[in-house]
Amino acid sequence: MKSLNVVQIFDFQQLPWFHLFQLDVDRQTAAQWFCTAPYVAWVNGLGDADFWAVEFDCGLKVRFEFLHHGYPASVLANEPVVQHVQRHLRHWQNQLREYPKETFERDRAYIHERFAAKMLELTELQAYQLWRQGDDGNQVGIGVPTSKRDATCWQAELESHKHKQIYWVTRIDEAI
Repeated sequence: MKSLNVVQIFDFQQLPWFHLFQLDVDRQTAAQWFCTAPYVAWVNGLGDADFWAVEFDCGLKVRFEFLHHGYPASVLANEPVVQHVQRHLRHWQNQLREYPKETFERDRAYIHERFAAKMLELTELQAYQLWRQGDDGNQVGIGVPTSKRDATCWQAELESHKHKQIYWVTRIDEAI
């Protein structure tokens, strides 16, 4: 994981961010985890906020917004795949509360319509499946259909455990 320059994200935001979670963690706890000073900026109507952003090895980018007047914080990502963000933020698993789907439904529909040509992954959010073959030769789908980035990231994580199982990712419309 590497820290991102939040100023650049705000100044040159060309692609959307998706609100996924509320995070019940205070700013001081977050600052310890990020090991870097936040970018502080005014949020219209809400006051000052601390911002951090990180990028994981798989390319997933996550942004955090902590309002100074209290918490919860907001967690946003560069793809709307909840389980992918949850796997990267396991240490805060009990503090993450997913926003109800209807909260940002109209925003996501607009984003999908506006950015689908630039971000082909938006049209393939549930197009990939992670598979496992055990020692007995049985092939089993793992989890739910997801994005290619999420599936390959999860595959890499499982393979890092050095189990005997074989893992692979396929498009949903491909035969096994």
